[in-house]
Amino acid sequence: MVLIKSIVRAHNWFEQSRSGDVSGTAEIAAAEGLTQSYVTRLVRLTFLAPDIIEAILAGGQPVDLSADKLVKSSAGLPTDWEEQRAALGF
Repeated sequence: MVLIKSIVRAHNWFEQSRSGDVSGTAEIAAAEGLTQSYVTRLVRLTFLAPDIIEAILAGGQPVDLSADKLVKSSAGLPTDWEEQRAALGF
């Protein structure tokens, strides 16, 4: 459930930033009481391959893929979706 919540938050924050509702990750971090680094790492989850997101929402992620692991690895995730799948075990 935490994994799904993280992806939903990431998409919400990305949309807020994209639409101009907030000026960026620093504003989100201040409003949420989080670090800007954490918010940035979470927002990177919006760039996961659509089928990876769908699998997570359906509970079909690899057993060892936690929200913490995904967020911590977000900076190093490749932009190529095939490479993402390989890196995350999908």
